[in-house]
Amino acid sequence: MATIPRKPPTASLAEWERHKPTAHAANRHMERVIKCAPAGWQAAIRSRFGATAAPVMGMAQTAEEFLATPPDWAVAWDLMQAIAAYEDDYGAAALWNLPDFEICEMAKKLAAEADELDALCIGRGDGLEARVDSIRMLVRCVGITEDKPIKGEPAIKRAQDAAWWRRRLRVHVARVVEAGAVGLGLVHKASGGYVSSDGLQRRQAQIKRNAEALGHTLYRNEAGQVFTLRELAELGTANPIIRGGELMTRIRGAEEYADANAHVGLFLTLTLPSRFHPVKLGSGGRPIPNRNYKGATPRDGQLWLRDMWAKTRAALARKGVRMYGLRVAEPHHDATPHWHALVWAECEEGAALIEAAIRKYWLSDDGSERGAVENRVNVKRMVKGGAAGYVAKYIAKSVGHLALAEHMDVVQGEQITMDFGEQGKPDVKETGVGFRRVDAWAATWGIRQFQTIGMPSVTVWRELRRVSGDQLELFAREGDRATLRAFGACHRRGEIRADWRAFMEAMGGHALPRGQWHLRTAHRTPEDGQVNKYGEEVKVGRIVGLQPQRGRMCGRWLVSRRIAWAPVLGESTHAADVGNPADQAQGQAEAPARAALPRAWTGFNNCTARLTGDLARLAFGRGDHEKEDWCTPEALAHFRALRSPALAEGWQ
Repeated sequence: MATIPRKPPTASLAEWERHKPTAHAANRHMERVIKCAPAGWQAAIRSRFGATAAPVMGMAQTAEEFLATPPDWAVAWDLMQAIAAYEDDYGAAALWNLPDFEICEMAKKLAAEADELDALCIGRGDGLEARVDSIRMLVRCVGITEDKPIKGEPAIKRAQDAAWWRRRLRVHVARVVEAGAVGLGLVHKASGGYVSSDGLQRRQAQIKRNAEALGHTLYRNEAGQVFTLRELAELGTANPIIRGGELMTRIRGAEEYADANAHVGLFLTLTLPSRFHPVKLGSGGRPIPNRNYKGATPRDGQLWLRDMWAKTRAALARKGVRMYGLRVAEPHHDATPHWHALVWAECEEGAALIEAAIRKYWLSDDGSERGAVENRVNVKRMVKGGAAGYVAKYIAKSVGHLALAEHMDVVQGEQITMDFGEQGKPDVKETGVGFRRVDAWAATWGIRQFQTIGMPSVTVWRELRRVSGDQLELFAREGDRATLRAFGACHRRGEIRADWRAFMEAMGGHALPRGQWHLRTAHRTPEDGQVNKYGEEVKVGRIVGLQPQRGRMCGRWLVSRRIAWAPVLGESTHAADVGNPADQAQGQAEAPARAALPRAWTGFNNCTARLTGDLARLAFGRGDHEKEDWCTPEALAHFRALRSPALAEGWQ
């Protein structure tokens, strides 16, 4: 493939005659670029080069037209330089436009190359540093983003894992190709908005792959019941209906907490400077390229918003201003992110300081540009009882609530309605196209859509719902009312719904440091020398429950009750899936159905002392019975011979 010259061949007259720009060469380069580009880009590229296209030979011209027209070589040179500039900006995006099967094949080859490189280094007697350097060279030559610093033996094992390459390549391909579509101005209101058609198809293909994998993976619980992972996922926050309901529960509870304490509510809309927007709307709502656009991606915009928010919170913390609430990140029609936030302050003075700090930092970057003061920051005072209404449509827009019929966007201070064609109408089967575009946008750019501010951990809320009520008896006797109230707040009892406000009050209120909330998660202590599959030390074990951080019961565990699950291999799922050819491939035997087993009356399976190792010390005292003394196979066999089978089984 011939490269495009960046300097005219003017070394000599002979050199000029041999290599001077011609219309034929310029058009050949243009057709090559258009042919290599994704199908959805080709019309836009042809239009982009149309203004500088080389003239067609043989066109009749008058004398005046001939004198006013630049020479053919100058027109051809301008076109070639425009093509070269395009390749600088978008050539990588066109090269990385790979289907998923090619990504998988590429991942396998790169993992094999990493294995060969490391074997070569070992054969030459190179040390660890040289081996890591060879892997670093491979990763950076490919050009993917490193999820972790390339250091030590774990980096070598990652590069030898095709699954690691596959994950990184999928992220890289999605972002590079989508950045090209955004930069070319292909993402805007008239084309569907939020994400390109290719980006939407890529995300839908990923969802389909995941759904098929979940649907074909079977797990059996301790009661003998068999379910697919898809069925289990639909019971958790992966289900948009459940996720949206939980978010609304938290917003409603935060609002009730704020109203009970006479706190001042602010509804914020925070946008980006003009240079982050690739497209603006002209007269009549027609999308036109933005001359101020500097090539930033939506992820760059999200990082800018995060940086300004961090500066704002740090400045307010220095002044002693405490706030809490929720922020939602969503896209403009051209994929540029913006934030909506519900924030409560403790008093009017605090609310005024919050508004002043936000305006200060959001206008510190290109604050003098046209429309910045009016449109970049919008602050509204919330009326009592109106918080859920302010944010409900944004939550519905992002989680796919079926009651949402239309998507709204704010462009240059004006509200517009997004048009997704016939599929966006509620009377059509394909309801929720707007949500799927928002989901594809967030997944492509790695943008966290929802984040709470200054409120208790939702992980504690979810774990507390797994705790069995009998564990609270000791807490009740010891007078730990905060734990009892938190437990009651997160459970629904008949017509009494879960209460986030009561949970906040039981946890200690709002805007506390992490170590001052009443409850925190308790983690199993990792075993000595425990590592992950890449050889990295496991420093924090999995969550097994909760523990208070203050009061008489400080340090006592509330153990989460989890059902034991095991993968099912070589047999079919339950009756609902019999007849599905994909599932029958696993076998025809059907697991017998029976009722779930009751809780063990002793509570031994969930005994905190067993999990922490205190049970042995309580039973036998310190001596020859510590874990480090008997964890060898020989000592364990001797122990089982001495103790009763039931007790020996419980120690496993």
